[in-house]
Amino acid sequence: MNFLIAGVIAPIAYFLIRYIVKRFVMSLIASAKNNSNVKNMAQCEKCKMFLDEGELFEKNGRLVCRRTECNK
Repeated sequence: MNFLIAGVIAPIAYFLIRYIVKRFVMSLIASAKNNSNVKNMAQCEKCKMFLDEGELFEKNGRLVCRRTECNK
């Protein structure tokens, strides 16, 4: 009987509890990210400066910023 509890039920309970806790933590992280005002940043491929994704545009398949050196 002890083998049944220690060898079968305990690992199943461990993975079940781990799954539930992981799902709860991931939902907390997702809701915190959705409720924050943090903007997604991307890197200009010419000058390597990080800018808000809205400030970059695609030119010849590459993300570049609006600086004159990058638009050539």
